[in-house]
Amino acid sequence: MYHPPEQKTASHVTIERASFVSFEKIQLEIVREYESVPVQIEKNGRPIEYVIDYEQTTETGTIERNLRLKRPISLEAVYTVFHPGQKTMVIVPREIVQTEEFERRYAYDGPLGLQFTQHGIEAYVWSPVAFSIWITVHDERTHREIERFKMNRGARGVWHGDIPRHLEGAFYRLEVKTPVDTKQVVDPYAKCVSINGEFGVLSDVESFIEEQVERVERPPLWKSTDAVIYELHIRDFTSHPSSTSQLKGLYGGVSEKGLRTLGGHTAGLDYMKELGVTHIQLLPVHDFGSVDEATRLPYNWGYDPIHWFSLEGSYASRPDVPMSRIYEYASLVADLHRAGLRIVTDVVMNHVYIREQSSLEALVPYYYFRYEPDGTIANGTGVGNDTASERYMMRRMIVDFVSFFATTYQVDGFRFDLMGIHDVETMNQVRAALDKIDPSILVYGEGWDLATPLGQSQKATSQNAAFMPRIGHFNDMIRDALKGSTFNDQERGFISGNDWREWELRECLTGAIHIPNVTVGRFPSPEYSINYAEAHDNYTIYDKLRLSCDGVDEPTRLRMQRLANAVVITSQGIPFLHAGQEFGRTKHGVENSYNSPDHINHFDWDLRDLRKDDIEYVKTLLKLRRLHTCFRYDSRQKVIDHFTFLPSPPGVIIYELTASHSYDAWQRVRVYLNGTFEEVAFPSDADWNVYVQGEQASVAPILRNPDEIQVESLSMTIIAC
Repeated sequence: MYHPPEQKTASHVTIERASFVSFEKIQLEIVREYESVPVQIEKNGRPIEYVIDYEQTTETGTIERNLRLKRPISLEAVYTVFHPGQKTMVIVPREIVQTEEFERRYAYDGPLGLQFTQHGIEAYVWSPVAFSIWITVHDERTHREIERFKMNRGARGVWHGDIPRHLEGAFYRLEVKTPVDTKQVVDPYAKCVSINGEFGVLSDVESFIEEQVERVERPPLWKSTDAVIYELHIRDFTSHPSSTSQLKGLYGGVSEKGLRTLGGHTAGLDYMKELGVTHIQLLPVHDFGSVDEATRLPYNWGYDPIHWFSLEGSYASRPDVPMSRIYEYASLVADLHRAGLRIVTDVVMNHVYIREQSSLEALVPYYYFRYEPDGTIANGTGVGNDTASERYMMRRMIVDFVSFFATTYQVDGFRFDLMGIHDVETMNQVRAALDKIDPSILVYGEGWDLATPLGQSQKATSQNAAFMPRIGHFNDMIRDALKGSTFNDQERGFISGNDWREWELRECLTGAIHIPNVTVGRFPSPEYSINYAEAHDNYTIYDKLRLSCDGVDEPTRLRMQRLANAVVITSQGIPFLHAGQEFGRTKHGVENSYNSPDHINHFDWDLRDLRKDDIEYVKTLLKLRRLHTCFRYDSRQKVIDHFTFLPSPPGVIIYELTASHSYDAWQRVRVYLNGTFEEVAFPSDADWNVYVQGEQASVAPILRNPDEIQVESLSMTIIAC
């Protein structure tokens, strides 16, 4: 009679580890006292033959032994190993799931998640290593299990189950048994979850949105360098005490119209539209941990992903009503489109909140995450785990995610958090999938080179940008050139008088492209360069200047801030602004405010009133960018043809742009950047008009045909003719 491992008589542990390295090889770690005792291996309770390949003594004194089986294993069977009379151990498919052979056998392209038909609900789950999977259905109020349905294993490791249609709206989980454990988890492809993501919901999200939310066409975007990205945290936008929003902290607060500040100026959606940005990039909206959706506390940015295909409930008016978050987010997207704005989703698929508790680890242990050569979990992200995008089904999940959000929610762009953790091929497949939906959808990310066990040529880093066509990268060179190193609080940048940073800034003004005998270049074309001086991470410009410019008065620091904003907006590439950067946003000296309270992170509407002139300056520069294509070239050749650096003294940069077509009112444009504390002047060599000078910016000339061009300290001057 076959006794399952848990029923066998056990004395003590003689085998510390047993795993499948491949379909023919087992690796054991045996306690030294049992080195000479043969082990017995069984398949579903029947002995199978093996030979010893090799063995060695580990640093801890145990015996590592590799066994080769006479026949390849079947993952549907239970394999056990034991010394006669001692504790039995189930052999775990560990290293095997990371092999090319496993991918060849089990890579799957069919449906996953829920499929709704006239007659019922079909569920598909991928888990080649599972012994069994049940769908457990739960009452929405009591969470008590009311029914369960057994799933059947199919080809390539996919499991299929049928659920009666009358259970639509009920909660569900997956009960999965693998050689590692038996767990109840939420379907990783669940598109709707209950409060705090405890259950998936049997809801047809696509049909719900189609019926309940009026679709609005994407606003036009002719080329990527026409974009101006504005990064915003949903809660921050309305959490300030002076916010007049009726939907504070909610999805709807982002698209609330008709609001005014206490000072009578535009607020809410009207403010962003008036500012002149084109894309609203929201910090994560996928379902994340660390915030209790019922209380909406504590504060968090949301880089703790749990369920990627589902939305965060703490931003919904009714976190306890699963469809509330779906309706309100879909409505937010439609409202932004109606206002002429596009929306970007922050993709945080480089890690999960807690790997040991994740659905992915329960369904296919050791597959979805990257491991170091010594078997420890990789941690290039710095938060405990790295997802393995190079593996077929993890890559597929990333592509499925962006495709779902781009079609179901009509999202217009995707910002990849820690994109350098992902691999080049995955990012190229993301771009290809989105091109089939709408080629104008933006894709960009943080191409940092992080310490994850992936070959340098495979990493989706900025160094490999040329191998990822039409994918943008945050340009940290322009960030540090402008305000000083992010990793040195005291270091100044070009805007605060450090002319040692001038050469780096010159590299970036061109979109970080290579111009023969002029610039080294970093990217193949300007559309790869996401130009920024501030984002949610690290110090704001205002806070960085307070640290690095001790003794400098506030009016001078605000001039520096204005210069940084001007450079970001007028440089070749894609400008990126952190919400509030236009008026000198502060986080009160907190660098990493991911879990700081509202009074640190809020969007300060009082400052919006106080520094309205700074906002007008940014608005006008964005208008000038929009009106004149010389600031928005989208190819390297256009920059080479139309961009020229001119001689200038130290700490000052002068360059000239020419129009690419005859109907632009500005045929020649000259830009002066003064990073010194002294005013400088240059003779006028043509019939120039001045449009930007000091604190002024205008679409009409400020001065006509001056004798000399004045460039105030720490400022930009733009002239044209």
